[in-house]
Amino acid sequence: MFGGPLPSPRRPSNWRSFQTRSPVFFMQTLWLARHANRQDFADPDWAATADRPHDPGLSDDGVEQAKQLGRRVAGLGVDRIVSSPFLRAVETAHHVADATDDPIVVEPGLGEWLNDDWFETAPNTLAPSTLAAQFERLVLQQPDGPCRQPTYPESKHRALARLGATGQCLADRFAGETLLLVGHGITVLGVLRGLVGTDVPDSGCPLASLTKGVQQDGTWTIPLRNDTSHLENGTRAANRLV
Repeated sequence: MFGGPLPSPRRPSNWRSFQTRSPVFFMQTLWLARHANRQDFADPDWAATADRPHDPGLSDDGVEQAKQLGRRVAGLGVDRIVSSPFLRAVETAHHVADATDDPIVVEPGLGEWLNDDWFETAPNTLAPSTLAAQFERLVLQQPDGPCRQPTYPESKHRALARLGATGQCLADRFAGETLLLVGHGITVLGVLRGLVGTDVPDSGCPLASLTKGVQQDGTWTIPLRNDTSHLENGTRAANRLV
């Protein structure tokens, strides 16, 4: 009754919005570690004769803790290690990197709380070039520059805000990577609060402990916190956050 082929149905201009698509889930894992035991915790008299008393390295048992941490991290699929510039954190990152074969990036924004009750003046950390000469896995080239630069003196509130912003910056900058951030007790707390929210409790942070943050579709959770099961001699807590 009708001549010729039927016309093709006309699609609306926004027809693609009606297509069924499989959901896309974005996931990112961020590990956080506190540095291992520091020289002045093991030897209270060390600072009296030290050339740089504000920036101690690791104690002998701290080196062993860092190596044990490295063996644990070696199986976690970490792509990059980002460290506070303080020597005890860089040394911890170095021993972990020996086990994981990952590069180390120094990020000033992960540094310790610049509390004027602890420091009479702003502490000077070693220059990146000096650290790179000592720790071969440290990478100097950072085209985007540091996420944050701490300023002295610093209130605890300001330090936590700086650390939270640094954690967010690093998660965005290395969105396709699994990171290990190595810092201080307050580093772990500040980054967690920056990613998860300010209601994250301050439950302390043992030396050489490991914490895991996971982001899925924009929401961060903490499936593991302050784990020390990798340490042969158990948990070593400290009174100070750094």
